Amino acid sequence: MGKVKMKSNIYQLQKKYINKILTKVKNKTTKKWGKQLIFKKMTLNHKKLLERLKNKEKIRVVFLVLYKTMWKVDTIFKKMQDDPLFEPIILVCPDKSYGEEQMFKDMDETFQYFKDLKYNTFYSYKKEENRWLLLEELNPDIIFFTRPHNLTKEEYYEKAYLNYLTCYVPYHHEVGDYGDNISQYNQNFHNAMWKIFVSHTCSKNTFEKYSVCKGKNVLDTGYPMMEELLIKKEDKNYTNIWKHKDYRIKIIFAPHHTIDSEELPYSNFLDYHEKFRELAIELKDKVIWSFKPHPLLRLKLNNHQYWGKEKTDEYFSFWQESEFSQLDEGDYVDLFLSSDAMIHDSGSFLAEYLYLQKPVMYIKRDKNNHFNQFGQDILKVINVAKNFDDIRNFVYKLIENKDNLINPNQNSFFNTKIGIYFKDKYPSDRIIENIKNSIKGLK
Repeated sequence: MGKVKMKSNIYQLQKKYINKILTKVKNKTTKKWGKQLIFKKMTLNHKKLLERLKNKEKIRVVFLVLYKTMWKVDTIFKKMQDDPLFEPIILVCPDKSYGEEQMFKDMDETFQYFKDLKYNTFYSYKKEENRWLLLEELNPDIIFFTRPHNLTKEEYYEKAYLNYLTCYVPYHHEVGDYGDNISQYNQNFHNAMWKIFVSHTCSKNTFEKYSVCKGKNVLDTGYPMMEELLIKKEDKNYTNIWKHKDYRIKIIFAPHHTIDSEELPYSNFLDYHEKFRELAIELKDKVIWSFKPHPLLRLKLNNHQYWGKEKTDEYFSFWQESEFSQLDEGDYVDLFLSSDAMIHDSGSFLAEYLYLQKPVMYIKRDKNNHFNQFGQDILKVINVAKNFDDIRNFVYKLIENKDNLINPNQNSFFNTKIGIYFKDKYPSDRIIENIKNSIKGLK
């Protein structure tokens, strides 16, 4: 029986290795040629579509949204609302990854979120007619994507980027480097885009190096998601959303969703989840915790073989209901601003928390070297934990004197690599200005 199992394991490893080789060959041949054709075709198509817009008095821009928690372009939407040239609308689309019940639950929550904001919002599923809305029914001139992955229906993904002027702002601050950089930089999606607006120069350079179109459709504009945070920070006009506003230190614990991921091993959650709970109980008189999980973590734990919904709900409830902690699963601008520090193993938060110039600790797994140069440079100027003792020591030092835990180079990095995009004008202004100039034929 043992020999049979060993042969089976060897066969699986050989199969995995062969598939990996075949994938690399395809990426360099047939898939590459396909992306080249898409780029050439869409370049011509974009020119024709632009011609139709030159004399239009109103440009309708449709923002395709899967999750309210991954809405990173609010400032662009608001400024388009105030601009007489644009008519921005939201279309809430399905994520098919986690089953129909979860799909409609997420869509309902996301739809309600935008309706509460009084944004012009459409639900992609027409319940009364038992069918999905066609994009052409909304008559879009430009489409904004908020995710690059094929998670939704073809109507709101491939059919959209092959038939319209399309823009994409990455939903994260682009600190990663993995999978030959195909997923985030060189899918058919990226090569078909009319415009991609990225948050920093390193990201633009990565597109130029790895995408088939050599990043010809990419501009580094800064990250529009951070505008609200910087404005509120400067004006000192934000809401303290912590359940207790006493003397205790306010620390955010933000675990990533990549549990059991070989391709992107960010998450330490399965190793440290119980240790964090024990530390929170131990320091209940000195620390208030915000449990701020990645939006996908709960879904992945619900489906995990050793967790499931009951165990997941119990763990989340601990943070939500304890006197010394809270659960935060929505917007995080005010949470960041009213916090004292953060401990996390996230991707985008690695850059985003730097905007606050507060103490932060990143939990780095030994085998996780999946960072681009931008991410690697950040890790050099912040506190990095390699084990839970490092985390414990960081928290105790925070209690003693939180200001001493800020690396002087942290602020220097922000000013030279990130802050430059917010000096003369905001990222959203650059993005809208670039789109308008392209319509007028200036760019």
